[in-house]
Amino acid sequence: MAHSTKPLEPGCSSVTPAATALYDLVCVGFGPAQLATAIANRETKPPSSVLFLERKSSFSWHSGTHGARTRLEGPFIYDLATLRNPRSAFSYANYLLARNRLIEFANSDRLNPLRIEFEDYLKWCAEHFKDQVRYSSEVVKIVPILSGDVVSAWQVAVRDEKGALSLFRAKNILAPSPASSDRSKLPPLVSVDFLAGERIISMDDYQSRRNELRGTTESRHNIAVFGAGRRTAEIVDDLLSCPRLGNITVVTEDESLAPLQALAEQEPPRPQLCSIWAKPSSNQKASIPEASELVQSIYMRAYEKQVASRGQYTLRVIIGKEAAGTCSSVNFIIRDTRDDASLSTGLLQNLDKLALGCWPKGDSLEEVQFKRGAVDPGCRVFLMSANTEGGRSLAKDVAVMAGHVVKLMSQKVETRRNDVIAQARM
Repeated sequence: MAHSTKPLEPGCSSVTPAATALYDLVCVGFGPAQLATAIANRETKPPSSVLFLERKSSFSWHSGTHGARTRLEGPFIYDLATLRNPRSAFSYANYLLARNRLIEFANSDRLNPLRIEFEDYLKWCAEHFKDQVRYSSEVVKIVPILSGDVVSAWQVAVRDEKGALSLFRAKNILAPSPASSDRSKLPPLVSVDFLAGERIISMDDYQSRRNELRGTTESRHNIAVFGAGRRTAEIVDDLLSCPRLGNITVVTEDESLAPLQALAEQEPPRPQLCSIWAKPSSNQKASIPEASELVQSIYMRAYEKQVASRGQYTLRVIIGKEAAGTCSSVNFIIRDTRDDASLSTGLLQNLDKLALGCWPKGDSLEEVQFKRGAVDPGCRVFLMSANTEGGRSLAKDVAVMAGHVVKLMSQKVETRRNDVIAQARM
């Protein structure tokens, strides 16, 4: 029976006809999640035919944004392969051995790797799969290929750096999960005039402008940091390491930073019942000893700053309050400006009429569930992302979930799973 596809709107002058080859899997992007999938596929016998399409010109993972001392939250064992295959040649331990740093890492008494070193590990892994990756290739659309009334495969439209469009076919698609963001937690910058943004620094640009803040000036720079999550805490920790800076103000709605208010201006105590009658409170704020290692580090640096300046300069933490008045007198504002746009939503819009929702497989993986009889059982669409905390750490199950995707590709599916609880996503 003849195949047909929905019409494409490439928006460019040249189109390369679809290749005759049908890939088992086409992956949108080539980040840590896709790289973990490549490793799992190579270690499966026989491996499936997989193509990776990456819009960047080379592999990178937040290059240029890692602080010199910042580390992953999780230990090295949560790499791209170990939990799935402890004997994998792509484990972080084997990377250290290849770099002649295994003994030194073991003696450092720290289980969580430096981010700069972990990015090098990712690049080391990616180098082994360069023959399966098309860089400078942006996926612009994914449409179903119909055999009668049933989807038998997917067609992927790709635009290269010259604007030429190519078409590929695949039985399975692995696309990035819709991005989550903490921008909704950021207080507004109301009535703060900063010379058309010259003194507002994006967190993405912090490392490149770091020395600008630390330069010798007649008066110490006062800094305000707007944001939430681990990256905000890392920048605050780095700012506190500079003795030339003045007051540092953090404006956030991130409750994980609440313990730092112990160093800030204290609110007056509120009247309450005597403790012999009052019920125990279930929403007590975490204390410094109970906080994360990073928050404890910030607390100690802030305390040392207070002591060194004899109380003249300090750290102030404001949670969930209006920020304009607080930051009107600071010299620089460092602000989280991440983009909320979801890559997958636009790419998969042609699947909306077929999809029911998403079935979570783990922390990093979801499978799109389709209407009964609309899609061939061997055709799947997965949403996978290795990133947590705005991309600063990796999901702990990424190696296992990558193996799950590869295992499903190698199986012959005869019937669809019934009575599946799907979560609406698309």
